[in-house]
Amino acid sequence: MRTISRTIKVELLNFSELSPEEQELVETAARVRMCAQSPYYHWWVGAAIRCESGEVYDGCNTENVNGSETVHAEEGAFIMAVKEERKQGRHAKIQAMAIAGGPEGTEIEIVREAKTSPTIKINELCFACGHCLQVIWENSMVDPNVVLLLLTTWGEVARTTIGDAYPMPFGPENLGVDIRQSLK
Repeated sequence: MRTISRTIKVELLNFSELSPEEQELVETAARVRMCAQSPYYHWWVGAAIRCESGEVYDGCNTENVNGSETVHAEEGAFIMAVKEERKQGRHAKIQAMAIAGGPEGTEIEIVREAKTSPTIKINELCFACGHCLQVIWENSMVDPNVVLLLLTTWGEVARTTIGDAYPMPFGPENLGVDIRQSLK
């Protein structure tokens, strides 16, 4: 028997440690999160993505009683990106994404200065659900270095990549499809 293992890297940062572009994404995700419609799970999520073009798009979760028709925040942001980027004749390749999620009606105060973070476990950081990780992977044009930012419920920012958050993806590359060529 052979074993393959992998280390997953996640950084915990204060807001001041982020680049200005990352700060903009985190603030946008936190702001749009307050627009969520979540009458069933009562968990509000906001997402903001920066495309390769430099444009930023956002989305929030909207639930319907038929759970399969719920739109995840990450999907909503990407739908907006596709629409606007395609109007300009561009691919909506994700360069970076920020996600903010928490209990309904509560604002998450962003930690802007250094402070001691609580002891956390990796499973307390939910960058995105499996469905959304797949959407992000495919629309990162299978670039494992696309940055994912998570505004934690205690106000720090966790940073990783889609390659670390989704370590064993199945995507167009597994089918021999060059996603950029198929979108022409």
